[in-house]
Amino acid sequence: MSVRILAVNAGDDLLRDLPKHAGRELLAIEHASASEAAHAAESDFPLILADLHQLETCDADLIRALRHQRPHQKVLAICARGDADAIAGMLRQHAIGLLIRPLTPQRVGEAIELALAARDWEDDIELISGSAQWLQLRLRCKMEAAERAVQMFRELQGDLPEDEHEELTTAFRELLMNGIEHGGGGDPRKSLWINYVVTKSALVFYIRDPGPGFSMTGLKHAAISNPDGSLQHATIREEKGIRPGGFGILLAKNMADELIYSERGNEVILIKHRRHREPVAAAAVPEA
Repeated sequence: MSVRILAVNAGDDLLRDLPKHAGRELLAIEHASASEAAHAAESDFPLILADLHQLETCDADLIRALRHQRPHQKVLAICARGDADAIAGMLRQHAIGLLIRPLTPQRVGEAIELALAARDWEDDIELISGSAQWLQLRLRCKMEAAERAVQMFRELQGDLPEDEHEELTTAFRELLMNGIEHGGGGDPRKSLWINYVVTKSALVFYIRDPGPGFSMTGLKHAAISNPDGSLQHATIREEKGIRPGGFGILLAKNMADELIYSERGNEVILIKHRRHREPVAAAAVPEA
């Protein structure tokens, strides 16, 4: 059975970059108002692509209208450009994902597949607080939720060179997966917390998992314990019946400018310095 996807106000670049998968049926409507899009969305679509064109943040009216008749509708938002505030806007409107222009077929395809695969997803990623400089999320200890969170943050390249941005995203993913697997035990009833902070000189991730923590001296099964490059940890993992791997912390350490763990070990700060600095917008002051 084919999967029907509705594309609302899709730009030429989005239609061009949509992957041609067997079993995917695309219906595109153009120049639609929020009410017209909502009418089209009354049919059963597993996923709707909402192209916001030149808007810099998520259009609340359009996404709200698309989900009005079907509160559990999956909507993937496409924005012209964005920052952490774009993620906040997407989560406030309960969109399942975010793409920021310029698009590539690989990123579009990845976002679509993650959205289609998500199950019981609506409270997997909760916005606690959000602005252009500081984003705070609660994430259920589910691998698919982590992959969606990584995809969102991968969209926020900012002023980092492409290779450094990919390193930052990869390091963040490794730490997130470690927190879910070892701190949360892969239990979706548990949650971890993510803070993403943009300063004038750095991009910072803070992750706190619900586990008891760890000591570096007790990580004989991890590659970080073998600074000489040997694979002794692989033998220890096999003896303990642990899946192959153990490179997460070492990989993150090598890709980050700074990696700082708390004394307990269930909190970590990942820092990537911004070599090409741009002015950071002044933070809004909450009203008393």
